[in-house]
Amino acid sequence: MIIRIFTPLRPIRRRRRKAVPDEALRAEAKAWLIPRLAELASEHGFSYNKVFIKNNVSNWGSCSTKGNINLNMQLMRLPEELRDYVILHELCHLRQLNHGAEFHELLDSLCGGREKELRRQLRQYHIGANGASAS
Repeated sequence: MIIRIFTPLRPIRRRRRKAVPDEALRAEAKAWLIPRLAELASEHGFSYNKVFIKNNVSNWGSCSTKGNINLNMQLMRLPEELRDYVILHELCHLRQLNHGAEFHELLDSLCGGREKELRRQLRQYHIGANGASAS
C-alpha cells in the first residue's frame, strides 16, 4: 500500500527587481559630470575630496562632511543648466553644510541670481526606479 501525502503549495515570493542601472548612462555620467565638477570647482575656488557617481532614487547629489561629493547619474537626463545647478549646489555645501540664508546667498551668486528659478525648474523632474522624468 502506498500512502501519498499532499501539502499545499506555498506561494512563490517574488523579489522586487531593482532597476538595472544603465551602464552606458553611468559611463556618460562619469565622462561628463566628473570633469564638469572639477571645472566649476576650479572656476569658483572650491576644493573637494572625492567624487562618486551613484544611482540614487531620492536625491540628485549630496556632500559629506569629509568633502566627498556624490552625484546621481540620472543628472545626465536633465538639461545641462540644471546639471550645473546641482553641481554648484553641492559645491556650496563645502562652505555651508546646511540650507540656511548664507548657503542660498552663495548659491544664488554662483547662479547669476537665478537660484530660485533653477530650483523651481529642477522640481519639475523626478527620480524614480526607471530614471529621471519630467512632470
